[in-house]
Amino acid sequence: MSKTIKMLIKEPNKEPYIKEVEDKLENLQEIVGGLIECVPFPLGHKIDIYVNDEGKLDNLTGNFWLPEYKDFVAGTCYFVSIDYDTGENTDITDKQVELCKKYVDLYEIPECADVYADYEILKECMDQRYKFFNKKVAEL
Repeated sequence: MSKTIKMLIKEPNKEPYIKEVEDKLENLQEIVGGLIECVPFPLGHKIDIYVNDEGKLDNLTGNFWLPEYKDFVAGTCYFVSIDYDTGENTDITDKQVELCKKYVDLYEIPECADVYADYEILKECMDQRYKFFNKKVAEL
């Protein structure tokens, strides 16, 4: 018997939204459109991001940048909370949702940009945002 899990879903060029999904592999793969890969959320907070493992190979639309990994998310992804004691995904909390939304908003890839053709330009832009953001945090 599977349980439902509350997650934050982020599709390219759309606002993130909350959805409850039955926690079964085929449902989770359907969200990302293929095989899933877990990426730890760069800011921690017991959050994992699940992405399409072959998203870049399939040239899926760029979603948002992950400057800490010098990489980006291609295609639809979802965020869930992780229970480190059991290793299982759990419902994402309201506080985690707000953090993820702020992060995505800061590093979202513009709809007009082709992440594959404009990779170096986008990388430079996102690296500058990352440096600016980290400088502001250090000043607090």
